[in-house]
Amino acid sequence: MNLLYISSFMFNQDGDFIYGLPSCSDAFFQKYLDVFDRITVIGNPFKSYLDKNNLVKIQDKRINIIIVPNNTRPKDFKNDRLIKKVLNFEINKAEAILIKPASRKGMMAISISNQLNKPYMIEMTGDLANALQKSDSLVKKIYSPIIYHKIRKSIKKCGYGLYVSTNYLQKRYPIKGIQCGCSDVVLVNDPSFDLSKRIERNKNIYSNFLKGEIINIALIGFYQGKLKGVDVAIKSLSKLPEFYHLSILGNGTEENRKKWFNFAKKNGVNPVRVHFPTPLANTSEVLTWLDSIDFLVHPTLSEGFGRCVAEAMSRGVVCFATNICTMPELLPTNCLHKIRKYKDLSRLILMFSKNINLMNETSIINYKKSKDYEFSVLTERRNKFLNSFKNYCESFNSKEE
Repeated sequence: MNLLYISSFMFNQDGDFIYGLPSCSDAFFQKYLDVFDRITVIGNPFKSYLDKNNLVKIQDKRINIIIVPNNTRPKDFKNDRLIKKVLNFEINKAEAILIKPASRKGMMAISISNQLNKPYMIEMTGDLANALQKSDSLVKKIYSPIIYHKIRKSIKKCGYGLYVSTNYLQKRYPIKGIQCGCSDVVLVNDPSFDLSKRIERNKNIYSNFLKGEIINIALIGFYQGKLKGVDVAIKSLSKLPEFYHLSILGNGTEENRKKWFNFAKKNGVNPVRVHFPTPLANTSEVLTWLDSIDFLVHPTLSEGFGRCVAEAMSRGVVCFATNICTMPELLPTNCLHKIRKYKDLSRLILMFSKNINLMNETSIINYKKSKDYEFSVLTERRNKFLNSFKNYCESFNSKEE
C-alpha cells in the first residue's frame, strides 16, 4: 500500500533530482516505509534565502516528492487554486493519507479528504499557534488564536493521530480517535558510546571553569529568526565570563550570521565568542559533534518535541531549555528556565559549571531518559500504530469498492 504524506517539508529540485534538508533525507522517511510500500510526499519549495549547499539528495526510489507553492502568507493565497488541484488529484487516487494539519495546505487536505471520503490520519509535530503567539509580529500574534481554533476544529473528528509529544500536543490538539505519542527523533543504540567519557568531560568543564579556559556551549537550530532563541543564547554570554563560547549549528545565510555578530556586539559580547559551524549531513555526525561540546542550550520560544535535546541527552550532555511545550517532558526541572530569561539561563550554566556532582548526576539522568526515545523503542510503538492505520485503510477501501 502507498502512503500520501501532505507535509510542510522544504525541498529543492535541480534537474531530475530532488534535495532536502538532512533532517528530511531518505532516513527520515524510512519509518513510514517500514509499513508502507511507497510514499509520495507533497512539500514546499526551499526558501530562496537559505543555504542550499547543505542539502542532501533524495535517493530512495520508493520516495516520490511533489513540490507545490507556499500558501501560508496572505500574498501566497493566489496559489490556492493550484494547490487544491494537486491535492484533489493526489488524494483522490490515494490509498492512505498522512496529513500535517498545522498549515493552510494541511487543513485544505483534511477538508478534501473528507469530501472525497478518503481515509487519513494526522501528524502533530509542532504548535504553530504557540509559535505565532511568540512572534514579534503583531499580525502573527493576532492570528495565533484564530489558527489554533481552526486546527482544533479541523482535526476534531480524525480517527488516527500521531504526536511527537507524550502529552503536550495531545492536550492542545485532541482528536476523537486513537492518539499515539511517538517522537520522530532517530536515536540508534551506539554500543561504542561510553558514558564515562562524558563524566570525564564534566571534570574538564569544572577544571576549565576554575582555570578560565574555554567552555563550549552549543545551540542547534535554524538561525534566520528568533524562534529557537538565538538572541537569548547570545545575550546569556554577556552574563558569563569571556571563556564561554557559543556554537550555533544549523541552517541560515551569511546575512543572518552578520546580523547575529552585530547583535552580539550591541549586547556587549565579543563576536569571536560566537561560532557558526558548517551544518552536518546526518544524525550520526551531529552525535559525534555533541561529544565535543560541554553544554547544550535550547532557549526556544516554541517546540514540537526538541530532537536536538534528545540527541544531546543520549550522549549524556547537560542541557538547558525553556520551560514550555514539550521541554518539561524531556529535562529535569532544575535545567529549565522561563522564556526569554537570558539571565536565568546564564545562572544555570554557571551553577552547573561549578558543581561537578550536579553535572554528573544530570548527565546520568539525561542518558537514562534518552533510552525512552531510542529508535528500537519508538519503531515498535510507531509501527504498531501505523499498521493499525494501514489495516483500517485496507478495510475502508474494500468497502468503497
